[in-house]
Amino acid sequence: MVNHVIGIVLIVLGAPLVGIAGNVIGEKVHEGVGRAISVGGVLAVLGVAVWFVVRSF
Repeated sequence: MVNHVIGIVLIVLGAPLVGIAGNVIGEKVHEGVGRAISVGGVLAVLGVAVWFVVRSF
């Protein structure tokens, strides 16, 4: 049950925060770096979240 909740929190809060951080880095540092962090980070967070949700069953 706890893993299920952690996965949902990562999907709802974690992924958007990583995407926002990537956009901020893209504006301040370099667009390509920010986009890589944004897309790669969101995919990584979603992958971990799915792993938590699937593991809870």
